[in-house]
Amino acid sequence: MDMVAFEPDPKSRVGAARFVGRSRSAGRVLVVIAYRDLHGDLHGVNAWPATGADLKFYEEGLDNGQDD
Repeated sequence: MDMVAFEPDPKSRVGAARFVGRSRSAGRVLVVIAYRDLHGDLHGVNAWPATGADLKFYEEGLDNGQDD
């Protein structure tokens, strides 16, 4: 799975992570916000279709081979 991860998300005030990647079931690129608990487990907080800067960064990151 190709995705771009920001961990922590520089836009987050609480240190949440941002993941931008293609969802096969949704048929589009999504942004997923999640936080890591004290055990290191991820918990989803919110998600939405990627647009603007998130979508552009995802597309450019894949072109440059920078997928995590």
